[in-house]
Amino acid sequence: MLLSEIARHLGGVLIGPDRDITGASTIEDATSADISFLANPKYREKVNETAAGGIIVGERLDIPIAQIIAENPYLGFARTVSLIYPDRPATPGISPQAYVHPNASVDETACIFPHVYIGEGAEISKGCVLYPGCFIGEGARIGENTTLHPNVTVYDGCILGKGCIIHAGVVIGSDGFGFAWDGEKHFKIPQKGIVIIGDHVEIGSNCTIDRAALTSTRIGSDVKMDNLVQIGHNVTIGDHTIIVAQAGVAGSARIGKGVVLAAQSGVAGHI
Repeated sequence: MLLSEIARHLGGVLIGPDRDITGASTIEDATSADISFLANPKYREKVNETAAGGIIVGERLDIPIAQIIAENPYLGFARTVSLIYPDRPATPGISPQAYVHPNASVDETACIFPHVYIGEGAEISKGCVLYPGCFIGEGARIGENTTLHPNVTVYDGCILGKGCIIHAGVVIGSDGFGFAWDGEKHFKIPQKGIVIIGDHVEIGSNCTIDRAALTSTRIGSDVKMDNLVQIGHNVTIGDHTIIVAQAGVAGSARIGKGVVLAAQSGVAGHI
């Protein structure tokens, strides 16, 4: 794309010569065919050394490189990467090597890869992509344009919203950790609730979200989880919350909107 086209998409202003851009890279590794960005002042001096063909910045710099002035350079760069490297669309259809229960519903625009299991009464909406090894339990529902990467498990009855990205190895709806001591041994408390996940949620690899004991564990919309996050049963997490790697939230805790739980942080139960 031309730098001028990128600037138009970002609503930014191009300063300097227009040119074709075929890739995107970091300041250190960019070539003359790449566009880069500066968002962290820590890297300001590296701009003088970069070979990038263009750079997205928040304010005009005294450098010979073409610049796109954007209000949020980091966001602008993310959008530029999406323009230069668009996702490859999946081909609709159900692999003959997948198992779909006769009473399940799979939209004709969904893409179901080999070795996917879809249980009785499950619903897979339009535009969904289920990669190999995914398990969708009885009565589970997957919203429009949601992608499940390999080996994602969605237990019976759980609900995912639209536009979600669930990375490999995630388990949604496993039993909550509930036991009562009967004087001799631990008696398992039945976990009969579900998990409800909102729209545009991204869940990193190998996260686990437990089903509620009786009602629902709820993950709001636009929640983003890093890898290896544990969410206990009956937890509620508000919209736009960020949860970073190896954080854990114990049962029945309530997390508000727009919260950030940094790496390895923990929230005790019933808070």
